[in-house]
Amino acid sequence: ATAAQVRNSTKPALQRKSTLSMAVARGIALFMALVVAPAAGRTLRTAQQPPPAPEGDGVERAKDGAFAAKGEACQACRFAATGSCAMYKSCVCYATNAHFNVGGVPDPTDTNHWAWACGNEGGSKYELCFAVSNELYQDPFGDKIDPNAPKCP
Repeated sequence: ATAAQVRNSTKPALQRKSTLSMAVARGIALFMALVVAPAAGRTLRTAQQPPPAPEGDGVERAKDGAFAAKGEACQACRFAATGSCAMYKSCVCYATNAHFNVGGVPDPTDTNHWAWACGNEGGSKYELCFAVSNELYQDPFGDKIDPNAPKCP
């Protein structure tokens, strides 16, 4: 037999093998879609936990809508950020006084208009709220944490 005859005689067997392996692959994909994916979804749903309780007390804003002092703005940031795992893990509280002197305008009686933010991207007027001396055993709010029992795993 010539080489061309051998190639032609094995072609149908290769096509059958290829068709069979595609059918097996489709069967595995169908099994994964129907059995494994829903099970993984149930696992993810049961692993959820309720949001943590906010730490400290909520702070009331002054009549002008801002906070009356830096400490109040920082506590409002802490209260908001500790009530959500996403914020707890990503927020570093900063506060700024939004009062600026304007030339030619009489001095106002209220010069405290404090606001908070999760970062100091607003500029140099933003001041860090909570000093953290030991990053391993303190959260971004200066509170002690137990690394074996994290608040938000």
